[in-house]
Amino acid sequence: MEAGGKRYIQHPSRSDVFTIYNLADLHLGSAATAEAHLARDIEAIRADPHAFWFGGGDYAEYISYKDRRHNLQAFAPWLTVDDLSNLGRVLARRVRDTLKPIAHKCLGLLFGNHEDTYERTQEQTDLHGWLCQELCVPNLRYSAFVDVVFERNPRKRLPASSMTPASRKDLSKYGGSSAFRFLLHHGAGAATTPGGKLNKLIQFMQMFDADIYMIGHVHDQKGQRLVTVGANDKCDGIVSRDKVGVITGSYLRTYAKGVTTYGEKKGYAPVPLGASFVRIRPETREVKAEV
Repeated sequence: MEAGGKRYIQHPSRSDVFTIYNLADLHLGSAATAEAHLARDIEAIRADPHAFWFGGGDYAEYISYKDRRHNLQAFAPWLTVDDLSNLGRVLARRVRDTLKPIAHKCLGLLFGNHEDTYERTQEQTDLHGWLCQELCVPNLRYSAFVDVVFERNPRKRLPASSMTPASRKDLSKYGGSSAFRFLLHHGAGAATTPGGKLNKLIQFMQMFDADIYMIGHVHDQKGQRLVTVGANDKCDGIVSRDKVGVITGSYLRTYAKGVTTYGEKKGYAPVPLGASFVRIRPETREVKAEV
């Protein structure tokens, strides 16, 4: 687990609302990946000055010939026979080129079980580290805490994000800053039912202390809000705290024409395509999950 530091986003107005996406489980290289849907979401992030994103892992279909799920007929048609001799590097380059248009709005990248298994059993070349270096983004490994700090600065135009804070002296007269702690995890478990997936999300929300939780792996989109009750610093009043969690979604179709996926063989349920996200109004600390 990483303590991933702080990301500072400067913005000009009290009324600004930000959308933080989590792009996870892209599975580029599979014939069942909804690449057109992914392209639309990437363009939406690129075009929106209030949109930023994390990467949730499993960016490509890193499945070698040693894997029981390996199926040449299930690879994307743009992969060639020559590509199969260097599959990891070819897929990593495809991921880099796909995400490059929005790299300047990325707050950090996790890796997932597909990257982990492929690197351990096949190449040992740290494809994920290479990807982070190529895109110039923070490497959050498999799970991380990250603080996203919104700083109001009327002189700053969006999008603007950095790893270092602006001068407190410069911003104090404008209203200061508002911070939100994210818990990011690629996800775990093999739950296939809606209740099982939601229970896993709730477990993460109960185990770790954060404001916003983004959990992937189970190829679904769900949201959960939990409220904890405590006392204030003087212990003379009751206060409550909202925590918001999302299961981050996927771009891999369970069932697709002309290809037999491993999800189809297992009889998994169809899942919605796309990325989950949260909307944050820093001025009021209002957070809404959208799936």
